[in-house]
Amino acid sequence: MSGDLDHAPGAATLRLLYVEDDPALRSLLAQRLEEHEAVAGVVVAADPAAAVAAVAGGGIDAALLDLALGDWQLNGFELGLALRTHAKLLPIVMFSQHPAARIEDVLPVEERHHWSYVRKHGQIDVGELVVTVQRTRLGVPQFEAEAAGAGEASAAASALQRLSPRQREIMALAATGLDARAIADQVHLTHVSVRRELSRAYKILVPAAGAGTDLRTAAVLEYLRASGGTGPGAR
Repeated sequence: MSGDLDHAPGAATLRLLYVEDDPALRSLLAQRLEEHEAVAGVVVAADPAAAVAAVAGGGIDAALLDLALGDWQLNGFELGLALRTHAKLLPIVMFSQHPAARIEDVLPVEERHHWSYVRKHGQIDVGELVVTVQRTRLGVPQFEAEAAGAGEASAAASALQRLSPRQREIMALAATGLDARAIADQVHLTHVSVRRELSRAYKILVPAAGAGTDLRTAAVLEYLRASGGTGPGAR
């Protein structure tokens, strides 16, 4: 799918702003983006004020924004418009598990260029995500207006229900960014036992992982999606 876009002029110096209020996902995806050969750096922000400051400082080539920003008053679309007051037509890719409204319902006509929307899934293809950013910069955006299918949401909820209470507790801690040893200290199990429970949870949450899939990242995303993104509280 990527074609010549992976070698587009300036692609190797792509500097991204990534705005996500969930700390676990923010850390995991930022790390994977920075490992991509086309990405020179990722500036992360947990709230709109930090995002605006980053863009106002210059040097940002494109923004990757969550739609729902927790307790903050702005949503991703509104934040994108705010960012563009500092960088005209900044390429923006919305990356969210929430269904997107029609672009004509949320953006003024003059702001609809260089704007894309990508649904979050359990198995994130970072390469495809970077290509979407590159395409958006080149004026070839994609905008997916369909809501998540009922069957997909039902499957995620079903997977969560198949986790044991202990596995849900461990996945909730994994979703905060803790590694297996830190989780073991929290739940008073051995490191080996926690790794075993994580492995079992991954198979339930991501039963058809493709080659090269980062199982921890995929499973955390599925857990957050199935639990409504509530993290440690959803046990």
